[in-house]
Amino acid sequence: MRKLIFIILAVLISGCITTTSGNVNTPAPKEEIARLNLELGIGYLRQNELEQARTKLEKSIQNNPDNPDAHRTLGLVYERMGELESAEKEYRIALRQAPDAPDVMEQLAVYLCLHGDVDEALKLFNRAVEIPLNPRRYVIYTNAGTCVKRQENLELAETYLRRALELNVQYATALLQMSDVAYRRENFLQSRAFVERYLTAADPSPAVLWLAYRVENALGDKLAADNFAKRLLRNFPRSAEARELLEQRRNAG
Repeated sequence: MRKLIFIILAVLISGCITTTSGNVNTPAPKEEIARLNLELGIGYLRQNELEQARTKLEKSIQNNPDNPDAHRTLGLVYERMGELESAEKEYRIALRQAPDAPDVMEQLAVYLCLHGDVDEALKLFNRAVEIPLNPRRYVIYTNAGTCVKRQENLELAETYLRRALELNVQYATALLQMSDVAYRRENFLQSRAFVERYLTAADPSPAVLWLAYRVENALGDKLAADNFAKRLLRNFPRSAEARELLEQRRNAG
């Protein structure tokens, strides 16, 4: 993929994208220019080179304004740059162009959950999971559960997350979110069970080790809690969770 990106970039630097027939160069159609700029924009976005990504994506849209993928990718760039009004505008354009696309609904829903109207976000999540033959329904349910968890609606969060796990019993993100919901509801044994399921389905992450530490402390198992703390500090010493653990210990004296 990296090789392809550099080849495309070299073509763009030459000043004009062309197609060749015999010895005659003819301008590439606008659709091809739009496609290449979209690929470049996605590549720059993956490298977190946001200004370059925005430039390429804006060029893509100039040449083909009717591609919802270009608009929602540009929306993500704007969101990461903190230009939220522009981000929402692009997400809504994408949804107007692809009103039945679950991934487009989901992207706007996640944005609204973080920056806007949670009620509208849930309507979009619910529409997205009703699309037939959508293979990502478990991801959408997980995002919906995470969204309402942020609002401390833990009962509804659990409902969404259980639906996700009905569709994919080993989806690590849903397992972690369920464990956190159970912990917040003070169902510590249930939280421990979801941590254990997570650790059989995925490699340990700072988030799950930090949660496991707090769960074991709540259950009174100091040995298990200390073991998770040691793993967190050993494997992820620069993580935010490790810093929070150290800060907690300093405050405890």
